[in-house]
Amino acid sequence: MSNLSNKIVQILLWVLMGITVVLAVIFYAGDVVEGTQGNLEEPVITETFIHWAYLLMGLAAGLTVIFSVLNLVLNPQGAKKALVAILGTGVVVFVAWLLADDTVLNLPHYTGDDNVPSTLKMVDTGLFTTYLLAGLAVVAIIYSEISRAIR
Repeated sequence: MSNLSNKIVQILLWVLMGITVVLAVIFYAGDVVEGTQGNLEEPVITETFIHWAYLLMGLAAGLTVIFSVLNLVLNPQGAKKALVAILGTGVVVFVAWLLADDTVLNLPHYTGDDNVPSTLKMVDTGLFTTYLLAGLAVVAIIYSEISRAIR
């Protein structure tokens, strides 16, 4: 990147950080919603803070996708590795989906709408995906250490 574009990105990042810091200070030191004083105080700026977090998350996700596609276009050899990673992730999620259970839970006194097979299957898939990825990370760490010790 050129020096000018580096400067612009740096300024933009500092502006975003400054806005975040100002919102955080107002969130923690500002007024609270009338009637919530005491144990569970709700800051007046809560909704704005949440929307700011959504904006930053969307910006990060969008830039990640844009630069990933740009990287694949500029580096076609890397596309093969990316495809393998995507397929591997798909396999892990599919295995987690196969392991997931959608049996409705017997929850006395629960009247919510979330105890339905589709929601339970999705949550179970997320949990099993996390467990599988954590297990794979541990195996990769152990393999890395053992292979390094053998060399």
